[in-house]
Amino acid sequence: MPVRRTATAVSALSAALLSATLLSAAPATAATAATIHPGADDSACRHWYNDGALDVRLENIPDPVVAGEWAEFDYRITNTLDVPVDGLVTLAEITAYDTLDGSDVPVTTEWFADGAWTPLTTRGWYDWFGTTDALQPGESATARLRVLVAADAPDWALGSAVIGGAHLTPQSCERTLTDLEFDIVEAS
Repeated sequence: MPVRRTATAVSALSAALLSATLLSAAPATAATAATIHPGADDSACRHWYNDGALDVRLENIPDPVVAGEWAEFDYRITNTLDVPVDGLVTLAEITAYDTLDGSDVPVTTEWFADGAWTPLTTRGWYDWFGTTDALQPGESATARLRVLVAADAPDWALGSAVIGGAHLTPQSCERTLTDLEFDIVEAS
């Protein structure tokens, strides 16, 4: 079984890695699941704070992901703050690379929004893809994601996901970023 590694980001450009298990069950405080809607606007944020206050995870990732086949899984974000939020901004950036030479392996990533699969689009460093409904403390929102790793990916390729969320207010922009890796196997 592959080791799944996580980290909380210290800055947008450098991350301090911490080992932990990410793909566990949803937190016990997550009572309901709200919707994540297309569109995320973080353009008003000039100063970011990395507080790690939100619970953000990928769930049900196939183990391993098979090159050339769509792999579906869930993105879940939970409001772990002590106050209700009008909405949280969601992020997912999924890539793959050759572990022997470090070269990129082509990946297509989509999410299910408004009844159709939609590509995640890059805006700046990360793929801020949506905004949740209003969430009370302990409430979660989920989105269905899928990834297609190139069929010619080598068996020693490794997938990498940076996922996160942000709480934006007029006073501050607080984000939580988490990193994990997943195994990829050659198409049979």
